[in-house]
Amino acid sequence: MIVRGCRPGDEVDVRRICVATGDAGEHSRNILREPELMAHVFASPYLALHPELCFVAESSGQTLGYVVAALDSVEFYRRWEQEFSPRFARSHPAPPAGGGRGESERVEDADGQLRVLLHRPRTMLLPDTDVYPSHLHINVLSGARRMGVGKALLRVLFETLAAAGSPGVQLGVRATNASAHAFYRAVGMTRLPLDEGPAIRFGRPLGR
Repeated sequence: MIVRGCRPGDEVDVRRICVATGDAGEHSRNILREPELMAHVFASPYLALHPELCFVAESSGQTLGYVVAALDSVEFYRRWEQEFSPRFARSHPAPPAGGGRGESERVEDADGQLRVLLHRPRTMLLPDTDVYPSHLHINVLSGARRMGVGKALLRVLFETLAAAGSPGVQLGVRATNASAHAFYRAVGMTRLPLDEGPAIRFGRPLGR
C-alpha cells in the first residue's frame, strides 16, 4: 500500500468512496435520495480548492481510501462560497436562508440539509479555530479497514499540515459512531467540547 497526493484522475474514486461510506461508514443511499450530494459537500470542494491537502491510499492500483483537508477553515469556507457554490446555482439551488450556524438541522429532509451546506458551508465551521484552524474528512472502504490505511493517510496529512504551519486540526464525527471515536483516539486525537448538534469533535495539536 502507498499513500500519495491526489491527481486530477482520482476524483472519480474519491467521490465514489465518499458516497459509499457517507452514512457513518455505510452507503449514503441509506439516508439520501441523491447520494452524490455527499460527495458534492464532503469531497469535491477540497479537491477543487485544496488539492495539495488531498491524499489517497492505494494497493495494486486500487484506491482504498482518502483524506481531504483545509489548512485555514475560515478562509476555505469563504472561498467555497465564492468559487465552488456557484457551480450548483442551477442544478441544486440553495434553500431559503435561515438563521446561521445549525440551520441545516432545521431542514427535515437530509438532501435539503446537504443543499444548505453546499451553499452556506460556513454553517459547518467548528469552534476554536485559533487553536485548531485546520479540519479534515477521511473515508476508507469497508474492506480495507483495520489494515492501517486510515492511520497511514492521517500520518501523511498531519505532517503536511504541520509543515504548512498549522498549529492544530479538528473534525466533527457522529456521536453514535463509536468505532470512529476509537480510531481517532488511536491516532492521537482527543475529544473536544461541542455544544450543539448530533456530532462531537476530535482535535490534535500539530508540532513541526
